[in-house]
Parts: sequence; structure tokens; C-alpha cells
Amino acid sequence: MAIGFFTHGIEYTLPHSQIPQRIILLICRVIKKAWQLLEEMPPSGFLMQSADEDTMTQVLAEIIENRLRKSGDIDGFNCALFGKVIREPKITNVDKKHPDKMPDIFFDLKRDQLPILSDQDGLFVECKPIDLKHPIFSCYCKKGLVRFVNGDYAWAMQDAMMVGYVRGRYSFRKLASVLDDDKKNAVLKAANHSAVDEYAIYRSSHNRDFQWPESRGQACPITVSHLWLYHGESL
Repeated sequence: MAIGFFTHGIEYTLPHSQIPQRIILLICRVIKKAWQLLEEMPPSGFLMQSADEDTMTQVLAEIIENRLRKSGDIDGFNCALFGKVIREPKITNVDKKHPDKMPDIFFDLKRDQLPILSDQDGLFVECKPIDLKHPIFSCYCKKGLVRFVNGDYAWAMQDAMMVGYVRGRYSFRKLASVLDDDKKNAVLKAANHSAVDEYAIYRSSHNRDFQWPESRGQACPITVSHLWLYHGESL
């Protein structure tokens, strides 16, 4: 039997406050910069062409935390404004039946001044490969994106992020076709989606069917920003 959340004496609201778009776009810049550094100056023994998802995520998170957050190379992203960037922290899902969920990357936004459950507050990022062996729907969506829809990750939040490691000629048009497919959308519950061309990201909004704890009502929709990082043959 799952143990309930300890909330005695804790003031919090659900959903947590939205993450400002300028912060999400800043984090996109940070991830893209880390990807550039990984391509240009890979660590010893790292081969991007053969690296698997876990290895790419591990090194990417190390660059973001140990280089970019510490150096302040990206204006606005530094130790004063952001907490540690953590790979695969253990968190609980919404009903606490799964206490060891591990999103790929977690950005601590230092928002303790807000009425939040601080262990459930931040930008949750899930990373998935996109290539011939990893189709968009069966891998990127059903093993990644859906976790933000079903209450596994970011259940207290209104915003989250997907990162795609793309090899081959894939564009957001293919993601859009999945989100527009009625049968597939029954799983993903996409309410709307659109491109944000100037920042090379895509954005989708998804309804969520679960109930928040302590009889706090139906969960609100969540907006997911999609950032795709290309390697090998690209568009």
C-alpha cells in the first residue's frame, strides 16, 4: 500500500506556478550549448555516433552542471539563480505507488519562496533517441512524453520538457502527425500543439486524467516543450 504525502504544516498550491517562458527558452539555450560542446570537445572515449541514450544524457548533464552552471557562460544561467542540475533523481509519482521514478534531467529553479512541494518543483526533462530503431510514437512518445501525461513525472507542474537525440531526416512535422492521429492521441491526450520556429522548439499541451492528492481536484493540463538535438545525417 502506498504511503501518503506528508503535508502537515506545509503550505502549497496545486498546480505549482508556471515556469516563465523566458526560463524555459534559457534552458533550451543551455542544453543546445552543452550539445555543441559535446560535439566539438567530446570527453575521452566518447563517440557520439555509437553512444547510447544513457551515455549521451550522462555526459550532457555533466557539461550543464559542471561547466555551464558553474561558469555562467550562458547569461542568466548560474549558481545564484539555479540549483544543481541532477541526472536521474529519485522522485515519487502522483499516487506514490512508484516511489523511485527517475526523470533523465532535473533543473532546480530555486523557487522555495513560492507555496510549493519543493521536492516536486523544477523543470523535469526526459530524453529519448529518434532514429530508425527508435520510432517517434513507440519510443519518444510512449516511453517518454506519456510520463508527463500519466502523473509519473512533473505531476505538480504545468510545464515540462522533452529532448530528442535525432539521427536522420526527422522534423517536428513527424511529431505533429503523431499528435494529430486520433488513435495515438488517445494515449497522449494532446489538446493542442504548435511550432516555435524562432527558437527551434515545438510545444504541445496535454490533458491529464489523474486526481491530485489530498482531494485537491483534477490535474490541470501540462505544456511540454520539445527540443531536438541533431547528430549524424540531419535535415
